[in-house]
Amino acid sequence: MNTKNIIRMIFAGAVLCSFAGCSKFLDELPDNRAELDTPEKIYKLLVSAYPDRTYVRMCELSSDNIDDQGEDNTNFSRLQYQNAYWDDMIDAENESNQNTWQQYYNAIGNANTALEAIEKLGTPEELLAAKGEALICRAYCHFCLTMLYCLPYHPEKASQYLGIPYMLAPEKTLNPHYERGNLEDVYRQIAADIEEGLPLIDDNVYSVPKYHFNRDAANAFAARFYLYYMKWDKVIECADAVLGSDPTIVLRDWTDAAKAEWGRQAFDYIDPAHEFNLLLMPLFSANGSVFNAWSSSCARFTHTYRISKQETYRTKRPMGGPYDQWGDKSLDRTYIYQPYINDNIEKIYMPKWPDQWQTTDQVTGVGYGRSTMVAFTTNETLLCRAEAYIHLKDYDSAVRDMDLWSCSMFKVGQNGIEHLTRERINEVYGDPSSDNYIAEYTSEHPTSRKPLHPHGFTVEPGEQENMIQCLLFCRRIETIADGLRWGDVKRYGIAVDRFDLINYVDDDTEGYRVSETLDEKDLRRAIQLPYDVISAGLTANPRNTDQPDHPFRQ
Repeated sequence: MNTKNIIRMIFAGAVLCSFAGCSKFLDELPDNRAELDTPEKIYKLLVSAYPDRTYVRMCELSSDNIDDQGEDNTNFSRLQYQNAYWDDMIDAENESNQNTWQQYYNAIGNANTALEAIEKLGTPEELLAAKGEALICRAYCHFCLTMLYCLPYHPEKASQYLGIPYMLAPEKTLNPHYERGNLEDVYRQIAADIEEGLPLIDDNVYSVPKYHFNRDAANAFAARFYLYYMKWDKVIECADAVLGSDPTIVLRDWTDAAKAEWGRQAFDYIDPAHEFNLLLMPLFSANGSVFNAWSSSCARFTHTYRISKQETYRTKRPMGGPYDQWGDKSLDRTYIYQPYINDNIEKIYMPKWPDQWQTTDQVTGVGYGRSTMVAFTTNETLLCRAEAYIHLKDYDSAVRDMDLWSCSMFKVGQNGIEHLTRERINEVYGDPSSDNYIAEYTSEHPTSRKPLHPHGFTVEPGEQENMIQCLLFCRRIETIADGLRWGDVKRYGIAVDRFDLINYVDDDTEGYRVSETLDEKDLRRAIQLPYDVISAGLTANPRNTDQPDHPFRQ
């Protein structure tokens, strides 16, 4: 086994910690770990328990939120191509598969180092909040790794699915041996960290709480995790703690966002003063250009006019309103704050990711792409709760939450945009004779209503499926460019058609074709581990040809 690669790739804070973003403090570990002898030093270390890379790009490019604009479009990299077509990602970039894996484990190692130091100090009361933060950070990073490298959770099969190494202590040896274990154990350990850490979180210890797992952010993370874990009552409990008795006062105010100075809209989106922003994460990332309509970066694999017209922003939607057209300013008449569009490269996105280039050489202009991720919002947490209500068949509560979300996004009451009600949703998805009916998706006639093959739970035909379809539309609109659609695709067994738009004509909605499909049983739904990690000895994710009888495919 190549132990050097395992240590470098998996374990943060180890002797070989030499990659970009590792703090000077960590460069001295492990010899100087004994210096973590004061609360101030431990709290300082916890700043490094948050990853400076993210799952977002890999998940977004894997999902049905992008099209391939054709080989004539040169605005792409080989890594992006591999990502979009679910190939093994072997090319190196700042946000490569390798660096993403590495930085999540780097953050986990820092959290574990802090936890060890707290224990050595006798876990004094003044460090209980630090312990809570470290536990939640550790749980979050492992959860993100499962989103990338594991199959979706299934209560009866997760013990047969590969997990990821769950790190419970700092690595101190030069000859470690780790196994991936199974997904059931990983989820159980994430839940244990959340249940121990969440009650210890104390917002009073933070000078700027939005850059830490404050109580709202920690509860929002717990709600999302329990949604994937299918613990519906726990989702509601944690979401309630975030949303309070009147969610309207904490949801995103897109009317206010529209007042932001031109060119500063994405910076307004991440403003920590906004109550709806629960956790902000500064990153080494070029997402400020990749997910920006005005940049040509990654324009070959992007959220296109075709997707917008047939499936997302411009499509026929459950709450109604104008759709499918540009000429009548349908976006402006529909959205409180309309998505940005770029006619030259047919990109369309909300301004979520600021471009925060960090110059390291003032003479040459050399530097790093930086951006800030809004990791959790009240809006997404509200939709987590709505989904849990649907699974519990509390449809009135679910519709109330979905309508609250709709009113924060759309000009409800204007231009034919209606409040969501049970009657309205059942008409839209259950009455083919209605003008509001949304037909089920086919590759020849795409719509927002994808066939569902839920993994590990059931969705009953009729009202429950109608509610889920509405919920998934709302979640998709809310989370475009956040990477979370990939989680929904995996949980609900939604097939992904990768459309080639080389001959696409938007006015006539023609010239598109499916170049490849990821079906609901395809093992590539677990992204392949980095090549160096596999070479170092960790088990690779299985592929369809290797394990045609894998439990996931049954």
